[in-house]
Amino acid sequence: MTMLAPSAPEASRPQPSPQSLPVNISKSQNINGIHTDILLQCFSDRTFVVITQVGKVGNLLSCSIEESEIDGSKTYNVSTLLGKRDDALLELCARKVAENIYAHEMGQSVGGIGALSLVPPLLLGITLKEGGRDTAAFKEMINLVLELYVQIRPRR
Repeated sequence: MTMLAPSAPEASRPQPSPQSLPVNISKSQNINGIHTDILLQCFSDRTFVVITQVGKVGNLLSCSIEESEIDGSKTYNVSTLLGKRDDALLELCARKVAENIYAHEMGQSVGGIGALSLVPPLLLGITLKEGGRDTAAFKEMINLVLELYVQIRPRR
């Protein structure tokens, strides 16, 4: 005799709603002659971006945006969760991705105080080779991330 209840039939098990599942999109492209993979996942509570030139994630950064209740100014908070902590380029990349997503969500206009609730925090996994760390490569990577984001979340 078993103490476990019989398993419920498949039809009666709770199923996640389609809105709760993450949306995924990825793209591979050569940037400065270096194979670069970009993955974007939009969850209900945050956006996850991976930019890698080595096929794995070496650094994980978090970026959130806060808005002043007094004057509506924005502050970008970037923190390194895993990986190299003294790499300003990676922190700049996280901030630029967050800025571009914010601008897209706000439609390039001032959204007013409280509008940041439309922009979820960013989690960025990034690993770059030395040849992929120049200004042109950086701009191209940021533009590719925004291109993918626009495909997943078109302007409202």
